[in-house]
Amino acid sequence: MNPIVGELTLGGVTRPLGGYGVAVAIGMLLSGLFATRAAQRAREDVGAVIACCGYAVAGGLAGAWLTFIAVEWARTGSPTTALSTGGGLVFYGAVPGGALATWLGARYLRVPFVKMLDLGVPGIAAGHAIGRIGCFLGGCCYGAEHHGPLAVVFTHPLAPAAHPPIPRHPVQLYESAGLLALGFVFALLPTGRTNGTRTLAYVIAYGVLRFVVEGLRGDTIRGVWGPLSTSQAISLVLIVLATGVLLARRRAPVSA
Repeated sequence: MNPIVGELTLGGVTRPLGGYGVAVAIGMLLSGLFATRAAQRAREDVGAVIACCGYAVAGGLAGAWLTFIAVEWARTGSPTTALSTGGGLVFYGAVPGGALATWLGARYLRVPFVKMLDLGVPGIAAGHAIGRIGCFLGGCCYGAEHHGPLAVVFTHPLAPAAHPPIPRHPVQLYESAGLLALGFVFALLPTGRTNGTRTLAYVIAYGVLRFVVEGLRGDTIRGVWGPLSTSQAISLVLIVLATGVLLARRRAPVSA
């Protein structure tokens, strides 16, 4: 576990390469490749889908950052303190930010938004899994104290989990493994009707995974509200909403 995985020299200036940033970049690239492949199989405009991927990245990063600032503001009670932290990323903020930007781009480029979401679920899961490995390398989003056989100890001074350097649950890897499993399952399932059902099912499955993993987290920076963390509360809301939509669809009469 090392937050710095190498160095990059451009124009005579050397910059450190953070493991988190590298993993997130690889995850985005992987998701984009899956989306492009899905577009080819569905005989959609590949160039337009690639453009939508760019919108998704920009909107997702903006949403993830804004959510981090909002959580820090609520936790500290000071917007100035929240902004002075240097910023971070909250995945659940990337969902509405990326979805909104992609939806706007899809409307402009005439790409079937819901259809591409359904087809892109395995890629979304795989890309997110790689990003969580970046969290492990960076020592952020770390687990609670744990002395079992899977315990890890972060020692690098730049890793938040190294303060203090105690054995912890490798929750980042738990979630990464769960995401890879979800991606594999959804890749094997028949596509069926691309009407958003697969996306809603994935939202429910990931919400359950995230709720469970959050219970083993040890960092309070993510925000804790009574017995639940911020992400657990969001998970419950998403699970309820997605389940409600799926049930309503099943009960709706089939038109002739």
